[in-house]
Amino acid sequence: MSRGTKIFLGVVATLVLLLAGGGLYAQWLLGGEADGEPVELTVAAGASAAQIGDQLAERNIVRSSLAFRLVARSRDLDANLQSGVYEFRTNMGVDDAIDVLLAGPRGPDSFRFTVAEGLTIAETLPRIAQQLPHLDVGQLQEVLDDRVAAGANEPGLLQLPDWFPEAATMPAGVREPFEGLLFPETYEVLADATALEVLQRMLDELDTVMADVLSELGSGADPHELLVTASLVERETRVDAERPVVAGVIANRLEIGMKLDIDASVLYGLDTPGPLLTADKEVDTPYNTYLHAGLTPTPISGSGRASIQAAANPDDVPWFYYVLDAPLCDGTHVFAATLSEHNQNVARFRANGRCA
Repeated sequence: MSRGTKIFLGVVATLVLLLAGGGLYAQWLLGGEADGEPVELTVAAGASAAQIGDQLAERNIVRSSLAFRLVARSRDLDANLQSGVYEFRTNMGVDDAIDVLLAGPRGPDSFRFTVAEGLTIAETLPRIAQQLPHLDVGQLQEVLDDRVAAGANEPGLLQLPDWFPEAATMPAGVREPFEGLLFPETYEVLADATALEVLQRMLDELDTVMADVLSELGSGADPHELLVTASLVERETRVDAERPVVAGVIANRLEIGMKLDIDASVLYGLDTPGPLLTADKEVDTPYNTYLHAGLTPTPISGSGRASIQAAANPDDVPWFYYVLDAPLCDGTHVFAATLSEHNQNVARFRANGRCA
């Protein structure tokens, strides 16, 4: 769930309850569908987010103009809205529509698309297809499937960096062998760009960012392990200041052979959004960090530059545990050096009603 979505849910919680739909109704207002028809919309100079919300609702791009306006306000869309021609799809949903607008208008012979941090490939491909009307999820997935089948960087196929392992070398149970390779960013591509060209652009950007980070830090870290760690950091915290701290906790646990016990990795292995149940921790997948020590065999999501930098240069901290700070519920965590301290923090988290 995006930051904008969380803010929206908090703002309209009372209204939603009155409408008798609860949180599920709010989620429906915000959500969309994977498939939809292309819609071209021109944003006039001086148009406000409220006006755009009305247009999007009228064209069936979002389900609620009010939902759009509230989330747009939380993401400061008015200050970043540019006039021009935008390509949407019907039933996109609020967050995806705002991503299109924040990416800026397309040029006369090009399209822009944005992929957010922390998404899996299964989540990323529909978002690309929603923003590039000449491509669909099947075409994008075929590029990945063809590369898995080939098992090498053959001409006409996706070219992997030499540091990323081939699918055939990965253990049984791996969900998506190329997870984490599509770098989250805003891209501009030609209007006739092929699925292969689009995905190769994202993969090349990751390779460039990885090389930049390692060069800046003078690090000799293994890039694949670094990317796996970065994905765990990405899914564990969305607070920029905490990324190096969480990376430090992960580094501390790895150093002494302690299991990582990361809920996000378990949920990824089970292919479920959660919440994590106690029984889930006993299901044996390669991503169950409650059962298996060390890193997961692949990343569990795409990682932004900040998380990659944190993984490459973790803070030197004394902590081995963390839990969400329930009294604040702002995404920050409370850290602890001992299990006893951590259990106290968990008890406080539960006593304060957890966080939404």
